[in-house]
Amino acid sequence: MACSRRRALRLLGAAAATAATAGCLGSGSLDAYALIADELDLSSIGRPYLRPDPTAVDAVTRVDFSTERKASLVSELFETGRVTVEQWPLVGRDRWGTETRPRPTFLEREGTFYEVRIAEERRLERERWHFALDRVDETPPDDAAVARPPFDLSDQDERVLDAAFDAVYAGHDGFLGDPEFDDLQTVEFHGGLDAATSDLVPSPSFEFVEYEEEYFRAVAERRTVRVPEWTYVLDEVADTRSQFEERARDRIVDRDLAGGGLSEQAAAVLDDAIAEEPRRYEEGAPPSAALDEALGALGIAADLEPIASYGDRVDFRNVVVNYRDAVYRFDLIVSP
Repeated sequence: MACSRRRALRLLGAAAATAATAGCLGSGSLDAYALIADELDLSSIGRPYLRPDPTAVDAVTRVDFSTERKASLVSELFETGRVTVEQWPLVGRDRWGTETRPRPTFLEREGTFYEVRIAEERRLERERWHFALDRVDETPPDDAAVARPPFDLSDQDERVLDAAFDAVYAGHDGFLGDPEFDDLQTVEFHGGLDAATSDLVPSPSFEFVEYEEEYFRAVAERRTVRVPEWTYVLDEVADTRSQFEERARDRIVDRDLAGGGLSEQAAAVLDDAIAEEPRRYEEGAPPSAALDEALGALGIAADLEPIASYGDRVDFRNVVVNYRDAVYRFDLIVSP
């Protein structure tokens, strides 16, 4: 990070040598914590908070729910004010360390605006069939059943087969070779797919698939999986757009830091994050007292683990606050 003259003078003027060193180290040493901000225009509430078409929300599965299934769930939600679903994150979610957290989410129907909330969240164990393609180097035996395009499958099974191919090639960049996985990348027959009518499970109708001069072994397995289940409820927000904009802003803004209360050093951290250049604040580990205070004010510090406990990069996303004279969205990136 290029240490701003404004920040250096402020920190030195406050005799905060430790904090100044943490925020102004040379290039390459400030990659542990990065606090990034951008100004958020809430003059008109739209994506990602207002969902114009709930059926466009993807299920957390390799094969998405059908539009008809999602439309039925939305109808139930509006008719009864409540619906319970598995694996369909109708309420938006942001990465939050090693987990996610719900984001304020709004729907509109016939001129009335609603907030959809999570009333209950559980993890359930389910026994489900999985289908996968395992790439093989050798040519299948002459007497093996080999499927080749065009595949004579139902629409459902075509979707599963396409998803299985996508799973094999996930992460392939075209230059560094094919990706390697420790585990077989499978496609789950979730509640929106009918395993009983499938030709892929429990026993595939073919042993191998030939596709673009490569061979893949067809695999069907019964597995126990843990799936998220959410119960959603609706709260009416407003029946005019102007009322909705005002009330939605109150829900979206997490905290009000415009009134001060921060030390000069912690305010300097936020100021560097919102500055036009470089619009980020970076520190090495361990975090300084100034960064700790700033993250506490943002509501991140309580969920932040020691950096040594993270095996991979984690993000804390979409913290929206009033600060100075504007609304800002802050993200913290932690890179072990």
